[in-house]
Amino acid sequence: MSAHVDPSAPGFASIPVPARQAKPRTRGISMMIDWGMGLERQRDTLESAGAYIDVAKVAATIPRVMPRDYLKRKLDLYRAHDVTTSIGGLFVELTWKQRTYGALLDEARALGFGAVEVSDNLLAFPPAEKAQAIRQCVDAGLKAYAEVGKKEGVLDDAAFVADIDTCLQAGAAAVFLEAYELFGHGEVRSALIAEITRRFPPERILYELPVTILPGVHREFKHRITAWLVRELGTEVNLANIEWDELYVTEMVRRGMAGDTSHPQGAYRLAGFEAGEP
Repeated sequence: MSAHVDPSAPGFASIPVPARQAKPRTRGISMMIDWGMGLERQRDTLESAGAYIDVAKVAATIPRVMPRDYLKRKLDLYRAHDVTTSIGGLFVELTWKQRTYGALLDEARALGFGAVEVSDNLLAFPPAEKAQAIRQCVDAGLKAYAEVGKKEGVLDDAAFVADIDTCLQAGAAAVFLEAYELFGHGEVRSALIAEITRRFPPERILYELPVTILPGVHREFKHRITAWLVRELGTEVNLANIEWDELYVTEMVRRGMAGDTSHPQGAYRLAGFEAGEP
C-alpha cells in the first residue's frame, strides 16, 4: 500500500461515484436505530460503517430497561466514533405524561446522551405543550429532535406542515417525519413531501424510513421507499431509522449504485445507463 493512501478511506477510490459530505455532516444525515444491540456488535458496526452513521437513536423505552452502566458504555462508544446519540420519543411521551420529563432530561445529560426526540405518537400533544417540551430540552443543554406524524391516524397536509413549523420555531435542531404518515397507507404522499421541501430547509428535515415491526412493513418495501426518496430528493437527503445491517446498502442507494438505475444523479446513470435498464 502506498504511504500516501489513507487506510481508513473506502476501497477502489479511483472509481468515480457521487461524492458525499464527510462527517460532521450538515446534509445527507443517516440516523441508525439501535434496538439495544450488544457492545461487540456495536463496536464492529462502528468500525466497519461508522463513517455512515451520524445519529444513533436508542429506541423506544430501551434506556429504562438496560443496565445503566452498560448504557453509559454504549453512549461512550458512540461518542468515540463521532456519533450523536438520542433517546427515542416514546420514552419522552411516557415521562411527559408522568410529569417526570425533567428527570429524564437530567439523567440523559448525565449519561452522555446528546439529544432527545420529542414525539406525539401516543400523546394528544397540543402545539403549545410540544413547543414547551422542545424548549425545555434545549434549556437542559440537549438537542431536541422533534417528530411530526402519527403511527395511527393521519394528519392532513396543512396540520402536518404547521406542526413542523411549530417544532422548528420552538428550537428543534431537526424534525423527523413519521414514515407511517408518509408511506404507510398504500401510497406515497408526494404532494405533501413536495410542499415540505419547498417550505423548509432540507438540512432540518429527516425522513424516517418505515420500520419492519409495524404492520405491513417488510424490508423490500423499506428499500423501495429509500430508493424513492433518493431519486426524488437526491443523494444528500436526510434518512432515519436505518438498521445496523442496512447501512452499506443505504449508502449504495444514496449514490445510485445499488443495482438499479432510478437515481438520476447516481453512479449508474452518470456512467451512461438508461433509466429502467437492467
